[in-house]
Amino acid sequence: MSVTIDEQEAARIEQLAVEAEVLVEEDDARKDLKERRGIIKQTLYDGSKKTKHTVPKGKHI
Repeated sequence: MSVTIDEQEAARIEQLAVEAEVLVEEDDARKDLKERRGIIKQTLYDGSKKTKHTVPKGKHI
């Protein structure tokens, strides 16, 4: 009986570890996307003009 409980616990721990890895990867992807957008906006910034004026109307960054 104790072997099956240990196996169940091990399987559950493995499942939780995989779920945690997925959440961390999603969070990192969001941060990377946010940084990329910031870089794009910074490169489009044209000194006296604001970014919204350098991006064609209807286009989003």
